[in-house]
Amino acid sequence: MRSLIAVTSLLIVAGCVETSVQPLTQSSFKISTEAEDMCGAKGTRQIAFREAAIEVIKRGADRFIVVGDQSRSAITGGMFTTYGGFDTYGTNTQDMVIQIITKGDPRFGDALSARQTLGPDWQAIVAKGPSASCL
Repeated sequence: MRSLIAVTSLLIVAGCVETSVQPLTQSSFKISTEAEDMCGAKGTRQIAFREAAIEVIKRGADRFIVVGDQSRSAITGGMFTTYGGFDTYGTNTQDMVIQIITKGDPRFGDALSARQTLGPDWQAIVAKGPSASCL
């Protein structure tokens, strides 16, 4: 029984993230990531940043800057616990507007590298695609 509960809990955590990409211009886009409360605001922000780096590479570039960043949290429900308490649950949302920077742009030296952001296994991370988990 404990194993079933542990596996069920892991499945709930594993499916707690959803990210969408909205094109804004030929060289900019908005990443919107929503994650269950258990991911926390920090985890949601890290996932959005990672997904932004992946999208930059998918667009054939490496350098980018964050030109807009907004986060919010919301309580979406609650339930009574077996111990007479009341637990709430919610979501965290992170929106980032990303500008791709190319050589010749005066901001190139300050721009972040998508490949460095993702680390030495960046090719495998890009191939895997969007994260569905905050693990």
